[in-house]
Amino acid sequence: MDRIQTPHRRMATIALLVGLGVVLHRLEALLPLPTPWVKLGLANIMTLIALVFLGFRAALEVTLLRVLLGSVLGGTFLSPTFFLSLAGGLASVGVMGLLYRKRRKAFSLVGISVAAAYAHTTAIFVCVFFLFIHQSVFFNLLPVFLTFSLISGILTGLLANNITQHLSNEGISL
Repeated sequence: MDRIQTPHRRMATIALLVGLGVVLHRLEALLPLPTPWVKLGLANIMTLIALVFLGFRAALEVTLLRVLLGSVLGGTFLSPTFFLSLAGGLASVGVMGLLYRKRRKAFSLVGISVAAAYAHTTAIFVCVFFLFIHQSVFFNLLPVFLTFSLISGILTGLLANNITQHLSNEGISL
């Protein structure tokens, strides 16, 4: 993939990925899910695409801007939900970046996505524990939520993998 871009093209590409991420984030809020705290994480597809084509810094920018704009549009800006989403987003993009950079040959995008989903869920659990619940019994729920993370991480990773392969096969460089 051609990573040489003009600053304006790079900014426009990041803006497009952020916009698509926010749309996926808001559409996901409309889906019926088993609990209010379970999300599919479809917006992370855009973070994975940014990571593959533009690098870690762009993936971090996409995540931060997506969380910020998604919370503004969803009416949760500066609420506990915003800060939990931010913590989860930072944890997941950090894991994505680390695995993609250091272990790209060992992990597919599906594996990276699953690890990122686990990081997101774990970060949120730790924050909720320290900020709100303060009871270790709360962690008994973690395996249930990690199971949902596994499923959503696989789904998100498969979709991101298909999109990046399609873009690469078409010779499209972001």
